[in-house]
Amino acid sequence: MKFDLFRAPLSSGAIALALAALPAAVFAHGSMKPQHGGLVQMSGETMIELVTGPRGADVYLTEEDEPVAAAGYTAKLIQTAGGAKTEAALKPVGANRLSAVGFKATRGAKIVVALTDRNGAKVFATFQTK
Repeated sequence: MKFDLFRAPLSSGAIALALAALPAAVFAHGSMKPQHGGLVQMSGETMIELVTGPRGADVYLTEEDEPVAAAGYTAKLIQTAGGAKTEAALKPVGANRLSAVGFKATRGAKIVVALTDRNGAKVFATFQTK
């Protein structure tokens, strides 16, 4: 038996249209590709990129590939490694960048980026270091 989309019940046609639109919906929030060589997570509409290095850690905020003003947030890093927990404050240092100078990321650690905006709304992203 051959399936004909145009003679199928309306619900089958609606399903086919929804499936055809799926690829567009998947990319509606912009690229998930790291822009600064870090690790990327989505939290709601916000893409959070964590970059660690010898000088510390940087966090970049974007929504739909557009920078989000870092000055609108208070933030911290919470690192858990080997049962020990450490915290470091993140300070706005650029348009969409927060930084924790001197932060030492531990290999294999879990790092949580905790952000609070001016209205008190909280945003979290969890990363696993390599």
